[in-house]
Amino acid sequence: MRLAIVSDLTKWSWAGCEELWAALARSALLRGHKVCLFLPRNDAPQNKLRPLEEAGLRVYRPGLGARMVATVRRRVSFKLASVVASGFQLFGKLDSFAPDVVLINSGDTFPDAVFLNEIKRSGALRHPYVIICHNSFLFGRPAAKAAREAAASYYREARRVLFVASRTRLEAEHLLAAKLPQARIVRNPVNMTDLTAMEMPVTATVGLACVGRVATNSKGQDILLAALGSTEIRSLDWRLSIYGRGPDVDYLKALAQHYRIAEKVTFKGQTDDVRAIWAENHLLVLPSHVESAPLCLVEAMLCGRPAVVTDVGGVLEWAAEPETAFVSHGIHIEGFRAALERAWSARAAWHTIGLRAREKALGMLDPDPGGTVLKIIEEVHAESSVASAIA
Repeated sequence: MRLAIVSDLTKWSWAGCEELWAALARSALLRGHKVCLFLPRNDAPQNKLRPLEEAGLRVYRPGLGARMVATVRRRVSFKLASVVASGFQLFGKLDSFAPDVVLINSGDTFPDAVFLNEIKRSGALRHPYVIICHNSFLFGRPAAKAAREAAASYYREARRVLFVASRTRLEAEHLLAAKLPQARIVRNPVNMTDLTAMEMPVTATVGLACVGRVATNSKGQDILLAALGSTEIRSLDWRLSIYGRGPDVDYLKALAQHYRIAEKVTFKGQTDDVRAIWAENHLLVLPSHVESAPLCLVEAMLCGRPAVVTDVGGVLEWAAEPETAFVSHGIHIEGFRAALERAWSARAAWHTIGLRAREKALGMLDPDPGGTVLKIIEEVHAESSVASAIA
């Protein structure tokens, strides 16, 4: 089988939603399939791509070099930079690869209009294709009719549409105003090879960890700092470590000063060592506006840590109060502050809650998510082969 994998992400060098297609590529290559990746950016980390390329993955990237991409992005708006610097023009090479199946990795329900136009123009959608939709955002204005109908048609014509959370599927159908009977639920891989239990840190000061992209519009770290800076919580014995990279670090540092908690907040930067995070922290704090099935939550649960979360996307498919977490049912400062207070009051039970969280995550985890998606791809290929033979 010849499998083409297409990513529609241009803004981030690497995102958590790309771990699944990487796992699929690995599984497909091990099974002897030919796999070609079409990646519309030049700055993907080599530690992610190189092992796949060594296993036989063929990668197409935009023609412009990384320095030129950076220059264009500095001089023009981001949307225009995406068009100029990558333009998704590499999809023109996709049809010549003659894929049996195309897998499209989509960061959000609504594809970028340029992406959708270019992938249609490339001929990629004339082949059987599968979409993985990783996210849905309910709180913007409804899409214009033409954009919504184009996106709904794009989804309906896919042989399968994969989601990593049941609620994300329902929200996508809501946004598209269309049913997706060919939808399936799959799981993301985790960035851990060692799944053994971890002891709670033995420290008097409570370690809080916020893990993920440092972008307040999606991850809500500003809500977290405001809640921690409230009079009810500021004076308690805690420290916050923020892990990740993103555009809002400077703003959050200013906000920590504003709420007079800067001495308690440390920006740790990016790390791939999940167990090192939980060797020194007791509680995950996840104040997100948008999520599906966040890897940081699943990984914290596997390490035996409770969490304070917002009720977004598929979060409550993993976390539930009081069994494994503490839930803010509103995406606002007061709701998250109240959830933090409930968590603090129950800190004597965090060890037990963490053990329950670990058992929950182990029960839901797919030990071979790449293999699971590969089986779906192979089903689509088999169905297409039968249809072609009949025709």
